[in-house]
Amino acid sequence: MVGPPVESNFSARNPQYSLIAVGTISPVYAINSDSVIKRRPRPTDNFAYQAYNIEVRAYERLGNHPRIASIREITEDGIVLERGECLRKKIQESQTAMQTRLRWALEAAEGLRYIHTKNIIHADVGCHNLVLDQAGRIQFIDFSGSGIDGEVAMVCYEWCSYRPGSDPDIKTEIFAFGSTLFEIETGEKPYHELEKTLSAGRLIKRVEHLFTIGEYPSVDTLGDYSSMDEVARDINACCQGLHDTSFVQEE
Repeated sequence: MVGPPVESNFSARNPQYSLIAVGTISPVYAINSDSVIKRRPRPTDNFAYQAYNIEVRAYERLGNHPRIASIREITEDGIVLERGECLRKKIQESQTAMQTRLRWALEAAEGLRYIHTKNIIHADVGCHNLVLDQAGRIQFIDFSGSGIDGEVAMVCYEWCSYRPGSDPDIKTEIFAFGSTLFEIETGEKPYHELEKTLSAGRLIKRVEHLFTIGEYPSVDTLGDYSSMDEVARDINACCQGLHDTSFVQEE
């Protein structure tokens, strides 16, 4: 368990700390090559403050796990986390071998499966919320506003991963995970070609329409899943079938 907040000398004006991400809830600053801090919102920002406190609860419940970014400590200024490399950025900037991408897919499935065993709905599954640790292994980040113990999540998925007409639940998580696999495999989001030609509002409406009528990128070989355990088993079987190598699943 993570203890109560400890004092911190963090200052966003200190040049020692560099801004590396700005999310809906709070900015993230690099402390050094190993750690980042996700700033605690002001209590007057009710939505962000509630979402942040949910993230603290989620990390406390998840504890230490190889597929979850390690929480170093909670300070008065925010959550200090292990620093990782954004998977989306990695995919976009470098060519990656098929075997590595298959491993990433399996590790991501393992991570989401574990999250669900803790009765947590991440509610923003995607390559933007997956990082690579120093060993190049997948970890989940960003539980701001996630759903815990049946609570309705305060956040939702990206436009390319959202299942229209559904609040975040196990099925929407699996749906969003499918979009994540598509990006890991192809290096692009589903419907990425539309992103270049449509405004944000029209893009969301167009993709929602395509999802509603069942017009997806090719999914002929995909099954109908009810749990991430089923997904992880099938990905592991694919890895074994393609490479005759067993990727050991972590508990």
